[in-house]
Amino acid sequence: MRTYHKLLNGEKILLGGHRGDRKNFPENTMPAFRAMQEMGADAIETDVRMTKDGHLVLIHDRDVQRTTNGQGFVDEMTLEEIRALDAGFWKDPAFAGEKIPTLEEFLEFVSTTNLFINWELKQYPMELGEEKAYGCIDKLVEMIDRYGLAERSIMNSFSDCNLEYVDTKWPHKFAIHGYIHYKKPKDTPSKPLESFLDWAAIWRKDEDHTAGFEEDYAFAKERDILTCILVPDTEEDYRKALDMGCRMFTSDDPSTAIEVLKALGER
Repeated sequence: MRTYHKLLNGEKILLGGHRGDRKNFPENTMPAFRAMQEMGADAIETDVRMTKDGHLVLIHDRDVQRTTNGQGFVDEMTLEEIRALDAGFWKDPAFAGEKIPTLEEFLEFVSTTNLFINWELKQYPMELGEEKAYGCIDKLVEMIDRYGLAERSIMNSFSDCNLEYVDTKWPHKFAIHGYIHYKKPKDTPSKPLESFLDWAAIWRKDEDHTAGFEEDYAFAKERDILTCILVPDTEEDYRKALDMGCRMFTSDDPSTAIEVLKALGER
């Protein structure tokens, strides 16, 4: 029996911020995360990586160049080097001096809220090796447990092997979220992906099906998997997704998404 929070069983339409409120703040920074609590969202989606000296930090890209004033790979830099970077100026000079958050810094904040956390496991076994990929997950779970946040945690990855590792080592402990019908899987698990998923992101979309394809929602429903999606934050796209069975939205503009959900009677 799964032990995660009952609201991760699809009882309510959930809204999470993709890397926090990245529309108005630098992505994956503490201001972007704090904004999610202030606006009354349900969840934060964030990205976990491990530094060269074994510390966990929250940043999407392996290369720090896009979202900081530095360059280089996170896994080849020390925490001291990572924390010396400016992670805010690229967005707006008003955010100059913002740092890449450590996992501890984020957990100190989120543990005082009711927010769910959608942890994207960004270190892939085929890219960095199993030791680094699974070692990152082990440290993350250790810290989640230290703060008592397992029931509010969703484990998410484009690496199906990462997700299988979580499901095998900690069966029934976390909600597990993967990407069914993703066209470029990072790896292949020993069991079918859908056999250990609780949530599936609807990935296939085109200009005529911006909220995804009905057959993908049906595929998930037949296997008792809940569905989520990232779509343009419009009433039309949200209604299409809701009508096909979507139970969670991840948004790049969460303040607008909340207003859309209110208009649709879902807040």
